[in-house]
Amino acid sequence: MPTHASQDHVALGRFATAAAAHGEVTTDEDVLTERGRDYWGVGGVAGLLLRPHGRDDIAPIMRLASEHKVAIVPRGGASNCSGGMMPTAGRVLLDLSGLDQILDIDAGNRCARVEPGVINSNLQAALEPHGLCFSPDPVSAHLATVAGNIIENAGGPHALKYGVTYNHILSVVVVLPDGSTTTLSADDDGPDLLGVVIGSEGTLGIITEATVALRPIAAVTHSLMGAFATAREAADTIAAVIASGVVPAAVEWLDRAGIAGLQQFYDTGYPLDADSIVLIDVDGTAEEVARDQKIVERVLRERANEIRVAEDEKSRDSLWYGRLNAPNSVVKSGKGFFIGDVTVPRDRIPEMQEAIQATAARHSDGLLFIAVCGHAGDGDLHPTTFYDKDNPLAASALEAANNEIIEAALALGGTITGEHGVGTEKIQFMTKRFTPVEIAVQRAIKKAFDPAGLLNPGIMLPGPSPEEPDASAFGAAVRAALDGVLTLDPGAPLIAGDNTDITVNLGNLSLVVGAAATIDSVNRYLDEHGVRCTAVPVTGGKRTIGELVATATGAERAAVRHALLGADVTVVDGQTPARFGAETMKDVAGYDTKRLYISARGAFGALTSLIFKIGVDA
Repeated sequence: MPTHASQDHVALGRFATAAAAHGEVTTDEDVLTERGRDYWGVGGVAGLLLRPHGRDDIAPIMRLASEHKVAIVPRGGASNCSGGMMPTAGRVLLDLSGLDQILDIDAGNRCARVEPGVINSNLQAALEPHGLCFSPDPVSAHLATVAGNIIENAGGPHALKYGVTYNHILSVVVVLPDGSTTTLSADDDGPDLLGVVIGSEGTLGIITEATVALRPIAAVTHSLMGAFATAREAADTIAAVIASGVVPAAVEWLDRAGIAGLQQFYDTGYPLDADSIVLIDVDGTAEEVARDQKIVERVLRERANEIRVAEDEKSRDSLWYGRLNAPNSVVKSGKGFFIGDVTVPRDRIPEMQEAIQATAARHSDGLLFIAVCGHAGDGDLHPTTFYDKDNPLAASALEAANNEIIEAALALGGTITGEHGVGTEKIQFMTKRFTPVEIAVQRAIKKAFDPAGLLNPGIMLPGPSPEEPDASAFGAAVRAALDGVLTLDPGAPLIAGDNTDITVNLGNLSLVVGAAATIDSVNRYLDEHGVRCTAVPVTGGKRTIGELVATATGAERAAVRHALLGADVTVVDGQTPARFGAETMKDVAGYDTKRLYISARGAFGALTSLIFKIGVDA
């Protein structure tokens, strides 16, 4: 009787023969090894590598994979930091990096159409002569592809003001695992399927083309640095800056251990006696920057021990060098290192920093130090752990420290990943982040898109648990929406319960509102607190916030999409309660399931409460 491995080998061979018409097939061991690993060197060796001739070859390739039951692992720039692709001997590594054409730049309408393999920084260079840019600017921009940005929902330093990748994708052409092709758009009617594909880590479909929104490059950008005696003073300063009505283009954070530790490898230029430093960019017109800079300087002087201001390109580069050079320097250091990724509500950063340094102290026998840096404006921190590679205690200490850091983030109302993704590295934490019903719903999403489980298997979702309830009705609704045949029941409840509570977290700039609260009552509350929420219409009478989200169309739908952070919901299977999203500004843990409830008119369940981003009146 043939073994499972031999059957896989035969299927792979038949697939390779058929797929040769649509791409270059490679079985060279060195190529498979080199292309099968991500930025960390994590990955595996596929049975073969396939480079499509063009984007139109993706659909027939996927049809063949479905026919031969061959698993496909998509690869772009391989800048992933979470073990997000795991090729093995029975799988095909689909290398999309050659599909790197910028198909069109429409400067008038501020959008561009690109193939999946376009490198982020190459797109930025092509846009610069037009005075435009693509807002997502991860530190890996020189490696990361646009499709990689999309499937990871990449952020970057300037996401505070301009948003993450989700906020800048107008549409994508997606080939599903069965080889069918669909176009998902930000302005589609009904549930936000585009939002579910964004951040899905290559497990739901393969993006063959994307239309991205562009913005003008700011005319002027100035940078400021504040050095603080305590993390709390630094965090309070950030809150005070944002409460002033100024929206900085970037707010970055580096702690004492990070400054001292990195100083071993290169001169950061930062004060070594500071507990925390904060880097702030303000951008806009000359008048806007002059106004905002004056306010930020005033706020910094209230608490900072030292302030630096950089107004020209050379001094700005110098001020930012210590923060942005960290990734390159840690590679060159020769030390072992691991860059973590957790997000907490912005006002909990000091507690998170304290928890990280307590972890470092507990594991000092196996670790050198843990540097805390990250995007303070979003609460997205990257604890970077350093260790000697020849220390026999390092591996166990690193694992224990990483586990403790993630547990601390969850305890502070945070999430397990803000922008790196779950991949394989954080699968074990998915059941800590989500309840069994929330996992079951995400598994139903995966099955609706990929019934045979052939696309990027083993990524994101943990193994099935007997505690997970049946979510087949939810999955059927997802598949119907994907097929364009979702039937909306006019009698389906849009909201559950009678929650009318409204609370604002000014330190985090988030709004939690019961789904039964009326638009009028929310507007009164916002006015009383001097804040605004773009998702809430100026007028709305007795219409509830839950109704707004569940039925939104046109401009209202667009406003909800960009402001929604989280939702307490019921799941259509048994009306079980669940929560998707949170008060964190960045969260890429699991599928972005809350997006399905937008404009779905109760098809996936009812809404109990909503969480939105807010702004402060200037």
